[in-house]
Amino acid sequence: MIIAAERVLAKYGVAGFTTNHVADIAGVSIGSLYQYFPNKQSILATLIERNASQFATTFERVLAAHPSDAPESVALALGLEFRAVYHGQGKVHFELYDQLPTLGLVRILEASLTRMTHQLTLWLTANPRLAVRDPQATAWVFVRAVEGIARSFAIKHDDVNEDAVAMQTIAMLLAALPRRSEQPAG
Repeated sequence: MIIAAERVLAKYGVAGFTTNHVADIAGVSIGSLYQYFPNKQSILATLIERNASQFATTFERVLAAHPSDAPESVALALGLEFRAVYHGQGKVHFELYDQLPTLGLVRILEASLTRMTHQLTLWLTANPRLAVRDPQATAWVFVRAVEGIARSFAIKHDDVNEDAVAMQTIAMLLAALPRRSEQPAG
């Protein structure tokens, strides 16, 4: 039913999102739908939780796969992964972002951002190539900056090139990471 709900949201937006549409797309009776979800808001809340978790899980997976890689490699891997997730469901992401305050679900997004901040803090601390003085503050700023840029881009991008925005964001973040100086071989 969740996949059906995403399809309805992508096709009709929140304004046209109804439990009847979801039941029709899912191929179930409205009564069956209500056994799992008492109302439209509970379906949207589940979608928001799923969406936020998907981004946090992707973030954790990429960081775990590149524990000591150069930040440039990790930024590229994260960018490619997030782009794949976003492009598969761009309209869904936009519609869900719009519903966070309305449904009182900002805490779900914040929990996901906190999860990503924690993982990035660990990665910054453990990466032998970096000399970050305050990994937690750096991670907090990075995660929230990227989230803000992504949200702004999803809402309205004024014909700004998506690739250029991604490259500029990555360049900005990488420039803020102090590197350990290499000791000459002796």
